[in-house]
Amino acid sequence: MSDKYLIINADDGGLSPAIDEGILDTIRAGSITSVSLLVNPPFSPCIKAFKESGVSIGLHLNLTLGKPCTPSPPPLLVDQEGRFHGYGSSNHSALERATVKVEFLQQLDRFRDLTGTEPTHLDVHKHLHRSSAVVLSVVLEMAVMLNIPLRCTDDAGRSACRAAEIMATDHFLGDVKPSPYWTIERLKEQLERVSPGITELMCHPGRNGMPMEGITYMAERDEERRTFCSSEARELLASLRLVNFRTAPFIRKNR
Repeated sequence: MSDKYLIINADDGGLSPAIDEGILDTIRAGSITSVSLLVNPPFSPCIKAFKESGVSIGLHLNLTLGKPCTPSPPPLLVDQEGRFHGYGSSNHSALERATVKVEFLQQLDRFRDLTGTEPTHLDVHKHLHRSSAVVLSVVLEMAVMLNIPLRCTDDAGRSACRAAEIMATDHFLGDVKPSPYWTIERLKEQLERVSPGITELMCHPGRNGMPMEGITYMAERDEERRTFCSSEARELLASLRLVNFRTAPFIRKNR
């Protein structure tokens, strides 16, 4: 039996009904094992279908898209229309820890209300915890509190998780550039190099990727859906042990 465990996680559940349908297509094809949900307004994921599919369901914490869950958010968090400042805004570097923590806990409560469960893992839209020490400190605290894995995309993130005794995968695959990222050729190339341990593969499948404000990676989601629904993908994945964030052999801490 292979000692290469692979979690294939679809990001941006709840981004739109068409995106959710595209993710569900890949789940039904037997490729996707996990999904991360956007839960702040106006996003409303297909909770029933995701829960019935048996995938692990995590919280895709977000400070750059849509509106916050926090009532009366401070101006540093939102623009004049009450929406998060877009990715790359200078406001993100000035965010206070208390503001981020309140918003993320509000998103956690919203996740609980929508799903009736705790998230199986945490990650952050646009990997904002990789560039912001404030965001990283909050998500580390939340992962400890919930005793669940936090997405780590590099060795620095894994070191931070180890220091805090937080579960994390050993390896990470995925990006949006060059786009479309997950072609069948790139999937074959990267899966051939998967190392022993637990690897998270991040992807963005969708259906009918029409333009959406604040999102540049849309039409490419159809290509990713076709990739992960293909017979070629299933053949490539057959040599690996597909798991999710519930079934992967993390060393879990009793808290």
